[in-house]
Amino acid sequence: AYKLDAGAQQAFGEYLSHRINQPHFANARSVRNALDRARLRQASRLFAERDRVLTADDLSTLAESDIRASRVFNHTPTSS
Repeated sequence: AYKLDAGAQQAFGEYLSHRINQPHFANARSVRNALDRARLRQASRLFAERDRVLTADDLSTLAESDIRASRVFNHTPTSS
């Protein structure tokens, strides 16, 4: 089971606020997909830190950076 650190909880709330207003939002499916992508970013982050010993908490906690790396936060709407 995964958990979100405090920063990730806030970031995920912001993510949902942004994402709900975008095209193709599919409720639970979109949330599941977002968490799957955050888990992939977490794995990449931990792999980059492979010189240190990882704890069970490291392996089960999504960080704020894992959420904020989503393109939802980098999307700039274009004017029509």
